[in-house]
Amino acid sequence: MSTGRVTFISVTSTIPDSLSWRAARAIAEADVVIWTGPAVCHETLRQAPDHADVVIDEHGSTHTLLPFYDLASRDGFRVAHLRSDAHTSWLLDHVDRCGELGLTTELVRGS
Repeated sequence: MSTGRVTFISVTSTIPDSLSWRAARAIAEADVVIWTGPAVCHETLRQAPDHADVVIDEHGSTHTLLPFYDLASRDGFRVAHLRSDAHTSWLLDHVDRCGELGLTTELVRGS
């Protein structure tokens, strides 16, 4: 079984053509794509593969997103988690939780 992965992508622009190569690749390879934050860019979300679940969560609390991290840990899924207004404490909470679950994490500048 492969190890699950969560890629946290900091999105500073809502223009899909401005995504970095690493961000676009993480979205294209994801089994679950999560967008948290106020400015959802549907063009960016369309880059997710057809089989991927797309989740839009305005607040992105650790509690509401735990089931997706658990799924990644249990089934080896890849999660691309885009955030338009990432705060350091929020990010650390999520990275810590992923570490507790044995997930590989990656931080990517989205644009």
